[in-house]
Amino acid sequence: MFRQLRSQKGLTLVELMVVVAIIAIIAAVAITVFQDIQKKAKLAADQGNVAAMRSAVAIYYGKNNGIFPGSTGAVESLVTPAPQWQCNTEPTYTTTNGKLDFTTTVDDCP
Repeated sequence: MFRQLRSQKGLTLVELMVVVAIIAIIAAVAITVFQDIQKKAKLAADQGNVAAMRSAVAIYYGKNNGIFPGSTGAVESLVTPAPQWQCNTEPTYTTTNGKLDFTTTVDDCP
């Protein structure tokens, strides 16, 4: 009976554990890469919103004889749909020169 069991082909427990460990390592690397890609996508979305707001300020300036919008809320109302910020920082708006500053990094995004 023992000869019959030893002649059967299959995987040992050690081989299965090695396979599970390799899969766990690959999964850990994939999760960290995926999280980084999500943060970069959120930052890119916010940068796109800022670019749309800058264009809206330029159009407003041209249509209103050199007058800039009065506040950040006024600038956001010019953009449709209204910007939704993904990262923890919002742009700052200077009413005197119409400048929008947006300084954030991937680390600021959740």
